[in-house]
Amino acid sequence: MATEKERLDEIEPTVADLVANTKMVIDEVNRLGARLQVLERRLAGAGSGPDEDLDAITGITETVEALRAAWNAEQELLADSVRADLRAEVAEYESLKEQLDAGLARLASGRMPRFERDALQHEVQNLEWRVNAQEFSASAAVQRLAADALAAEEPWRAEAVLAGEKARQEVVDIARRRLERALAADARLPLWFRVGLGEITSPDPAPWVEAAVALVAYRLEYAVTDPISPLGEVPSASSGFAAWVRRAEAHTDIVDQLETLRA
Repeated sequence: MATEKERLDEIEPTVADLVANTKMVIDEVNRLGARLQVLERRLAGAGSGPDEDLDAITGITETVEALRAAWNAEQELLADSVRADLRAEVAEYESLKEQLDAGLARLASGRMPRFERDALQHEVQNLEWRVNAQEFSASAAVQRLAADALAAEEPWRAEAVLAGEKARQEVVDIARRRLERALAADARLPLWFRVGLGEITSPDPAPWVEAAVALVAYRLEYAVTDPISPLGEVPSASSGFAAWVRRAEAHTDIVDQLETLRA
């Protein structure tokens, strides 16, 4: 039977290996922790390098001009969703008028049972009320759709919209490259950037990075230069025009991303 010393001598190499491996793990964790602190500092924008102007349009004037031209072109074009709603409104009004005309024709067609005539007269009166109530709005919808159709026929608008779609993707790529360059250089990012993005998300920084790219691209596309407010003024989609609807939707999407980061 082995003595206590013999048993200790037997497990001593194993214990020594465990101690050495534990020290290696601790050293590696400390090293990774230090690197993570540097990364978080860079991503938070509090770098030690030069100030980074993410809003500058130097070197990207063609892309910016294409976006501005698309914005102007879409000032007279309805957003797809708005156009669909107006068409549905006009179609409903026309359907009501057809039903009303058919009801009036039946009433004038000749004799019918008293209860059937009473029911039909009630239906006709209801249709007349609905047609009168919707007439002004439907007429305005028809006029808006006609103006939209005329604007869409102008060749320069179609060209500008297509160029704008291409430029919109380019500005996202530009924003991504700028952000990557600034982080790699440990640059000090603008105050609006730090206000909007806050601390980097962990353990997965991808949502933070994507929100940062979207924010920089938004400011470049819509010429937002507010030094503190990340997105500038809140846009309104009430006009129904494509330019404003797209901007309002982009604004809402980025706000949602930023709020998710803070959750």
